[in-house]
Amino acid sequence: MSKEAVISSLKTSRESLLSAIEGLDNDTMLEPGVIGDWSIKDILVHLGLWEAELVTLLWQARQGRRPTTAQLGDESVDDLNARWYQMHKDRDLAQVLDDFHAVRHQTLRRVDGFSDRELSDLELFPWLNGESLEQWIDSDSFGHEAEHVAQIVAWRKSRGA
Repeated sequence: MSKEAVISSLKTSRESLLSAIEGLDNDTMLEPGVIGDWSIKDILVHLGLWEAELVTLLWQARQGRRPTTAQLGDESVDDLNARWYQMHKDRDLAQVLDDFHAVRHQTLRRVDGFSDRELSDLELFPWLNGESLEQWIDSDSFGHEAEHVAQIVAWRKSRGA
């Protein structure tokens, strides 16, 4: 996938997510039960934290360093998600939204700093275990977002919202 395609996917997925939550008031954004006990706000925190880890991974890769981010850590994804949920469940919705929007700007900026080859080369970054940066970007941003957009849309339909 070219850098242009990655950037387009980042923009399109964000538009889809914003469309999925469009028109919801603050109380609805805080209502648990979208995914287990998670509210839409909790999902936005979750997406933002994974994407912030991605931004750090991209920055460290650009520096020629092996990333020290959660994606390459020893903690399981489920344990990490549960820990992050507990840490951030009481955050203010306005701050969550600000952070959520800001991290995408950082992702776009970081992605723009790589060439098509750097994004798609399966061997350039050995610590990715045969995967490309593009695959990791997909997994922690636009692909991840699409998964949760589908859940939000299904939840809204089940509520008639």
